[in-house]
Amino acid sequence: MRPDRAFAVGLAATLASALLWHGPGGAADRFVTRAERDVAEMLRYFEMDQVTGNIQRDPVARRIIYTGPADTFQRTELVRLGEDVPGIGEARWSPSPATLRYPLPLAGEAVAMALAAFLIGITLAAIAFYARGSDR
Repeated sequence: MRPDRAFAVGLAATLASALLWHGPGGAADRFVTRAERDVAEMLRYFEMDQVTGNIQRDPVARRIIYTGPADTFQRTELVRLGEDVPGIGEARWSPSPATLRYPLPLAGEAVAMALAAFLIGITLAAIAFYARGSDR
């Protein structure tokens, strides 16, 4: 197989596996379930029964969106505490202006990480291949 075709096949397989892992493989669902459970436990601990915190969906992102009644202090502190939940990048109240600190959906993160790993692997393979010299 020609090197350019091998590269294209490897790249396509890498990206497809990342998307399959994220979607049908259930990684996004596991993340949402765990993060929403952690947020619910935090709200229960602080006795904020009328407030709910849900992970952004469509697309799934590392963002908690709170709804419910709370004063200014509670809102500020829940945002701060929500951003400390493992895996969460941003917390905000609904409705509020969209802040795009973490706009990348989880599927985009998975593809970017898989692409970076693929390129690192290709680079290391090329270094190992060409380091052998001309003994081919």
